Amino acid sequence: MKALIAGAGVVGSEIGFQCAYGGLDVTMFDISPTSLDTSRRSHAAFAELFRKDGRLTDTQADAVLARIRYETDIARAADDADIVSESVTETWEIKEATYRALSDHCPSKTIFTTNTSTMLPSELAKFTDRPHRFLACHVGRPVWDAKLLEIMPHEGTDPELLDEIRAFSRRIGLIPIALLKEQAGYVSNSIIAPFVIAGLDLVMRGVATYDDVDRLWMFGTKSTYGPIAMVDLMGIQTVYNGLKNLSDTAGKTEFLPIMQYLKDEFIDQGKLGIQSGEGFYTYPDPAYGRADFIG
Repeated sequence: MKALIAGAGVVGSEIGFQCAYGGLDVTMFDISPTSLDTSRRSHAAFAELFRKDGRLTDTQADAVLARIRYETDIARAADDADIVSESVTETWEIKEATYRALSDHCPSKTIFTTNTSTMLPSELAKFTDRPHRFLACHVGRPVWDAKLLEIMPHEGTDPELLDEIRAFSRRIGLIPIALLKEQAGYVSNSIIAPFVIAGLDLVMRGVATYDDVDRLWMFGTKSTYGPIAMVDLMGIQTVYNGLKNLSDTAGKTEFLPIMQYLKDEFIDQGKLGIQSGEGFYTYPDPAYGRADFIG
């Protein structure tokens, strides 16, 4: 089975590695050679992580990396793809351009899936030539620890496609969670988003420091990271784009101060979270990962 990952950012790179770990041949596609170079380095780091914790031997890790190739040419990337996982920037213009190109170059057998956090599959399906073979497949992060694939069809999705996606999910080591109807934010983000927004609001208004917000959450829920760390892991630009989409389409104007805060304090300064090495925390050794963080 051949998987095409459209968008070689942080999340796309994790999905690509998980697919290769599950035995699939993977093509990472991005229009930016720099993004592909970063993705390649991330995959090497993931392989080293899997070696250290015993999930892969040296030989197996080399085999996983050998199953991944990197392309800036959409025609070569799409050749003989069985499934697409799209994780490009959360803007309508980029999503539409991506799906128009995929529709032009992917064979008719190819299943299209989106990892969008804020858009509905019915809204994106119109950009494709195969709405019946299109749905949302959303991962948690990091993919190999969250182990979940939320599957969200739209009214036009072929019902038989769900069984194919469930089988794909299990093949790459993820647990399929099927939604019965469309819901912006899926199940996971619908539950988590209010806590992330509340945490950002507290930090923005100077009520508490970002690390104390996370300490409270981690201590109270026994989680490995808190809501502010989640922003870094999702990507600050991604969070900003998601809030902007909700503000623009759903009238969520209460998000505007948080958006401005993220733009001024982080995005404009190139602090995008884990992908840039700095956000609220610095990486690769963030404070919340240290044994003495909670105290």
